[in-house]
Amino acid sequence: MSKLADAIRRTQRVDAAPMGFGAARNAAPPTMLVGALVDDAGVAAAASAGADVVIINTNGSLSPDDVKKARDAAPDAVLGAVASVADSEAAKALKDAGLDFLLVTDSTPAAALLEDDLGYALAIPNQPEELFLRSLGPLTFEALYLAETPSPLTVAGQIALSRVAGLASKPLLTAAPAAASKDDLRCLRSVGVAAVITDVAGVATLKETVKSLPPRRGRREDRAVVSLPHGAVAAHDDDDDDDD
Repeated sequence: MSKLADAIRRTQRVDAAPMGFGAARNAAPPTMLVGALVDDAGVAAAASAGADVVIINTNGSLSPDDVKKARDAAPDAVLGAVASVADSEAAKALKDAGLDFLLVTDSTPAAALLEDDLGYALAIPNQPEELFLRSLGPLTFEALYLAETPSPLTVAGQIALSRVAGLASKPLLTAAPAAASKDDLRCLRSVGVAAVITDVAGVATLKETVKSLPPRRGRREDRAVVSLPHGAVAAHDDDDDDDD
């Protein structure tokens, strides 16, 4: 599991309420990640602002030395990159230098996706077709990236995002403005958005908004249901008959 996948998994965990009188609840981890899309020069600023995910947007290739510098500037962040990668050997060199994932497009050479220890996210069109989304299920992409998010977010927009996440069976990374409200983020989170991506200037604001979100609530089908064994039910019915 890559560092990106692990970070997403931790945000989606639903913690059980503490049990027992006086049981204390530890501080809940954030339920969404906040990322920054930056150039080489913006990595340190994004890390200082508290970005959970830093994505280096290159105009072409990215060298292992570039990755090492970025890793030194953002030692704790999940480090990704938009870059031209020719094959698995080049991907491995970037992973060994400290890169956590590649943000790729459908024109990226397939051989670049063969590095098992590197995470991959796929940038997709804003209105992908159903067949395209269903075809992504078996592939190793750990998330899908949408460069545009419907704004203002309507019910139709929320349904469209839910369709993408549901058909592809992948969590979403979406662009979001710093001014996104608490309600906006709750709506995005509810349809499978695991991370919101902004610029460096918007990171701190979005981090505070994410921090204010209520904990995730388990889906109805995930909630505990207490059931009685069939024998117990039958015995109860017999008792009722005897009373008559």
